[in-house]
Amino acid sequence: MLRIGQVSKLYGISLDTLRHYDRKGLLEPIVDAQSGYRYYSLEHLDILEMILVGKFTEIPLDQMKEKIDSESINGYLSMLQEQSSRIYEKQKILNQLGHYTEDMMELLKTIAEFQNDFSFSSVTINKEMNLTIYNVDLQTMQGDNKILQQIDGVESFEQWFSYNVEADGTIVENGETIGLSVFDNMINTKILKKSLEFASKSDFVTRHHVTGCYGIISFWGTQKDLMEYLYKLCRHFDLNDTVLLIKFRFALPHKSMDHEYFVEIYFPHNPA
Repeated sequence: MLRIGQVSKLYGISLDTLRHYDRKGLLEPIVDAQSGYRYYSLEHLDILEMILVGKFTEIPLDQMKEKIDSESINGYLSMLQEQSSRIYEKQKILNQLGHYTEDMMELLKTIAEFQNDFSFSSVTINKEMNLTIYNVDLQTMQGDNKILQQIDGVESFEQWFSYNVEADGTIVENGETIGLSVFDNMINTKILKKSLEFASKSDFVTRHHVTGCYGIISFWGTQKDLMEYLYKLCRHFDLNDTVLLIKFRFALPHKSMDHEYFVEIYFPHNPA
């Protein structure tokens, strides 16, 4: 027979944890009626080891108690089969999270060494743009809209803003909507796409399909710097009466609120 303190030291768990197992009816020790001391037999330790294995594999205590009370091999087998499936799903999520983290590290390394190209010689051309952007009304997002509640966390999506280039070359930011698209390698990509599709059936979210030939160039700086850069870009490529699409990839916050942004600029490109 071992006292509660000895079991605590032997298994490296706290006295409160053992008392919690007692209150849950998982592991009820033998209590000396005169001294009040709690004792555990070797048979108790068999149950404790099973509970600790279940805890390690993140099986809920209530489920452990149900299977212990059932005294059935099949009960334990079904419990571990269920847990095996959950572990497999977690492994998939962790693998996706690992890829996402690696991509973010590569992006930050790129930003750390990045220099803005004012000659626009680094523009790349995508002759077959094929992208769906879901434009969400920002005023609606501030309200209590059940449709938009289906979109779980704007930060989970790629975020886009559009700038209208007028016929006279004036550039006006469209501050009424935010565009959302889904990362190809994002966790729960399919679920996120479904939530956007569901929201697009409302009057507050519109689906915009971007196709054709587009020029793409990256930029790093403040919002004011970005606007100046867009004017230079439009003059260089003689852009007017069109729409520029800006994908925000990273934001570096500043206490002054004059944040810096790393963005990709997409503009219609008509090769001469």
